[in-house]
Amino acid sequence: MLTFAQACELAETWVRVTTEDAAVIRKEHTLKRAYGWVFFYQSRSYLASGETSDMLAGNSPILIDRVDGEIRVTGTAQPLETYLARYETGLPAARMQMSLPKEP
Repeated sequence: MLTFAQACELAETWVRVTTEDAAVIRKEHTLKRAYGWVFFYQSRSYLASGETSDMLAGNSPILIDRVDGEIRVTGTAQPLETYLARYETGLPAARMQMSLPKEP
């Protein structure tokens, strides 16, 4: 079972590798679910400048499952809840009944 710190490290590594270190996790926007966390990220240049032209486009939130460490990229074509509901339908019922993680 992953802690928030371990899940965050996985998410940060995934973002660093897939964006060639051009983006960072926005920890303050993290969502927690019984089965794990949903992380959001944005470009370093946008966070420094605030310029809309520096924003990432199509940067799908990523889900880190706290039980098995699976990294799942959601999507941007539909509302986030649609992707999460789809993921949840494939989980055993017991996973959905787990208590919420204590962090963040």
